[in-house]
Parts: sequence; C-alpha cells; structure tokens
Amino acid sequence: MPSSLRSLLYTSRLAPGYGPTEVGRIVKQARELNAIHGITGVLVFDGDWFAQYVEGAPDAMRVLESHLQADPRHSDFRVIDAGLSGPERRFPHWVMGYADGDIDSSGLNISALAQADAYEALERFAQAVKTLDIL
Repeated sequence: MPSSLRSLLYTSRLAPGYGPTEVGRIVKQARELNAIHGITGVLVFDGDWFAQYVEGAPDAMRVLESHLQADPRHSDFRVIDAGLSGPERRFPHWVMGYADGDIDSSGLNISALAQADAYEALERFAQAVKTLDIL
C-alpha cells in the first residue's frame, strides 16, 4: 500500500534586494533538491509574489517547509495549507514546474490567494496551473 504524501501550499514575496536572476537560482536549486528528496510541485511567480504547491514524503516536506521559512529570499511567508494529502500526487511529472510572466491571464491573484481558505486557494491554484505555460 502506498504511503501518504504531505503537501504544502504557500505564498511569499521576493525579499527586498533580490531580483529576477535570483528567482532563476531558486528554481534551479529547487529542481536539484526536489529530485534528490522525491518532492514534486509547481512554483508560480508574478514578479513580486510566489505561490507554490509541493508534495512528497512527510519527513522531506517538514524539512523543506522549515528551509523555505528560513530562506532570506522570501518575505511575507504564509502557509495556506499543509498536511497529509493521500497516496496520489497532484503534479507527479514536475520536480519543480515553474511559470512566470503573464500570470494575470490565468486569473490567479497570488496576494489574494493568501487570504482565501485552504480549499478555495488550492482549487484556484490548480485551475490556474492548467492555463499556464509551465516549464
């Protein structure tokens, strides 16, 4: 029987003093580390705000969440939803899918996402991801 996965949906802002080249470093580092630790997910960046959904083994996810919260490249870090999510991955094919650019066309307002309840936020995020050009 497959073990349960833990998921995390959060929003944060790119911290002052960091520019677009730092976002590229974040994505590169996340892809490398996620592949090693069996974590999959999607990161969306609108030029100011991040929204990310990640999933993996519970222990790996607890470590990741603690690293994300301590990362000085993030500010206004807000966990929207974290917990056990069952045996099936929502985004199994992306160690770290990434989208930026024309986020507005997806209807995803990341700063507003942080104000929604967990279920609504996850649904909005999942619907937006379907419309984005994920790399």
